[in-house]
Amino acid sequence: MKRAICRIFLVLLLAGFIVMSFAGQSAAKDFYEGKTIRILVCCSPGGFYDRWARLFARHMGQYIPGKPDIIVQNMPGAGSLIAANYVYNIAKQDGTALVMPLAGLYLDQVVGRKEVRFDIAKFQWIGTQEVSHSVLFCRSDSKYKSIDDLIANKKDPARLGNSGTAGNSYLMGKILEKGVGANFNFVMGYPGGSEIDLAVERGEVLCRGMTIPPHFGREPYLTWHKNKFVRQLAQSGDEPDPRLKDVPTLSQLFDKYNAPKLVRSMAKVIFASGDFGRPFAVAPGVPADRVKMLRDAYAKTLADPELAAEAKKGRMVPYKLLRGEDLQKVAQSVVSQPKEVVDGVRGLLGR
Repeated sequence: MKRAICRIFLVLLLAGFIVMSFAGQSAAKDFYEGKTIRILVCCSPGGFYDRWARLFARHMGQYIPGKPDIIVQNMPGAGSLIAANYVYNIAKQDGTALVMPLAGLYLDQVVGRKEVRFDIAKFQWIGTQEVSHSVLFCRSDSKYKSIDDLIANKKDPARLGNSGTAGNSYLMGKILEKGVGANFNFVMGYPGGSEIDLAVERGEVLCRGMTIPPHFGREPYLTWHKNKFVRQLAQSGDEPDPRLKDVPTLSQLFDKYNAPKLVRSMAKVIFASGDFGRPFAVAPGVPADRVKMLRDAYAKTLADPELAAEAKKGRMVPYKLLRGEDLQKVAQSVVSQPKEVVDGVRGLLGR
């Protein structure tokens, strides 16, 4: 008798879970049906952040129950702090606002910038599609032909264009400054990478740091490479990128110039941004079932043949999925560093 009652109880419990599951899916579908999802991009139009956001906007809606419309809204400025603060604090936390921040945004939190109004580990990460190491380059017609030249020119440091302290340009410049003694004049305040590109062409700045994929995937770089307009001087990956075989890595430069151990540790934290790639996230208050749907839809979208064809045509390859659950662990790790490393990063970034 007791066994029969237990069996009945288990059957009813299982049935309840199934009903709740279907009810949750139905509610989620009902929620997104007729809705519009915004992707808030940290940068101005034209760069790879913007291009990836628009690519997902074209394809991701079909994989979300309810098939919502998806639009892209550019919200550049302050190294993506504006977009991140907006999604974390102001936008509705219902799953209709995604943010695509700079990969190095977590550093603003690590160093304690007062403008930070979020906890990077509490964002609910949806995923990223690429690991993006960085490259530093200068105009070929400038006097900065190598890292040695950047070190030697103390009285006339290279003008380096930046959008904010979380950007790759700033990070590459600072780690080279502290690690090997390079000299830069940090020119701040550009809304995004496209504006820095124009500044390089006009000669307002002579150097820039950025992630490697767009450096080989879009204009003006395709023309710049053809015309030998720029020269690459350093890259952040532990191993040289196949397209930059003769360009020294930070590890090689650290060995050559006997960089302190602490600087090497700080560089590993700083360039964990490469693991973030070009990530998507939603605010902490978004319900768990919608986060899961967005993560699943993100993964399905990245496997979509039509997206793959567009990405290849746009030179946005190679790419590889890192799921939101894994990205969540990266986010937790970068804000849980030993005090000496955190203090060192703060000192490096002038905080």
